[in-house]
Amino acid sequence: MGKLITIFLLVLFTSCGNDGFDINDYPMCLHPTIKAIMDKPIQTPRGKIEKWRYNEQEVYVIDAQNFPDGETFVITLNCQETICTLGGFDGPDNDCEYWDTAVFIETIWADPR
Repeated sequence: MGKLITIFLLVLFTSCGNDGFDINDYPMCLHPTIKAIMDKPIQTPRGKIEKWRYNEQEVYVIDAQNFPDGETFVITLNCQETICTLGGFDGPDNDCEYWDTAVFIETIWADPR
């Protein structure tokens, strides 16, 4: 029983503060965005980057805003161009035409804090 408690405490203390986050696990062009989100105080909802299929291409969707009128950016996979934005003051009248046909692929990164 003593060994079991010792092992449990060892695992607990060595895992505290280590969320497994390593920026190098993510595409290089997303590093500045991830760093910018991590430099801000923790927000609700948490910042995240997702991959979607939109208009016959894969894109990143960057959601780094924690207020109702914040914009979510849809960018190319090489991070070179903003294709369109979702939300913001114009809400449903965003400039991502046919976004309702976009298909979610995966969450690339979410604020681990």
